[in-house]
Amino acid sequence: MKNLTKSLSALISSIIVLVVGILCIVAGASSGETSANAYEGISLTLGISLIVASGLVLLLTLIAVIMSKGKTTFGPVAIGVSLTLALGIFFVSDKGLGGNLIWLFLNFVPFVLIVVGSIIIVDAIINIIIGVTRKELPQALIPSIVSIVLGAVSVLFGALMVGNDPVISKGAQLVIFGIIIVIYALAICAIASFALYANRFANKEPKKDSIDAEVNEVKTEE
Repeated sequence: MKNLTKSLSALISSIIVLVVGILCIVAGASSGETSANAYEGISLTLGISLIVASGLVLLLTLIAVIMSKGKTTFGPVAIGVSLTLALGIFFVSDKGLGGNLIWLFLNFVPFVLIVVGSIIIVDAIINIIIGVTRKELPQALIPSIVSIVLGAVSVLFGALMVGNDPVISKGAQLVIFGIIIVIYALAICAIASFALYANRFANKEPKKDSIDAEVNEVKTEE
């Protein structure tokens, strides 16, 4: 039952993420009213998801308190979940919030790429120096070169995405971000669906004890 609940939760979450990814692609590929509608859709999707999730947690917690006859408390969990519920209501009431958060994220990502890429390059150079001092350069050379290439690509993409008028436009960045989210959501959806499929047959699989009992019964009859 626990695995079934976990798989269903993952499936629902992946569908929500998939919707957000599609809306990001629509917003990045379009402009004007269509893009604004996509941002509103993102806010509504996130808001409704948070409201439903927090509402279910509150309901299940309340049921657990009732069944425990006062042995568990409702307050601490309710206070924590109420923040999520309030955030969901905020997303629904302020329909432009989703778009603002996405743009804030897109403005932050280039700097992450530049910083992380630079650190990767520095780390690779240090590994080459250590390999030379320890006379282990052949072993360290290939991984270090790969790291330097990946770091350089990360820095390059970050540099192309920085600024108010970047080489890679904000719309293109949003489309790329949406495609990544869609791929991630489809992967999680496939894994969750497979888990549900496997759980279905696992529940139908006859237990070993019942099989042994049937075999013994047949032997007795013979």
